Amino acid sequence: AAGEGTRMRPLTATRPKPMLPVAGRPLLAHVLDGAVAAGATRL
Repeated sequence: AAGEGTRMRPLTATRPKPMLPVAGRPLLAHVLDGAVAAGATRL
């Protein structure tokens, strides 16, 4: 999720891409859930 997210404006005008809501939760929450499900213990 690098970059400024210019192609996603106006969604990214007030919040960073990892915090955009996806299915009612921030995108970052889904990524972290996947990491934990894959066995990650340190993030």
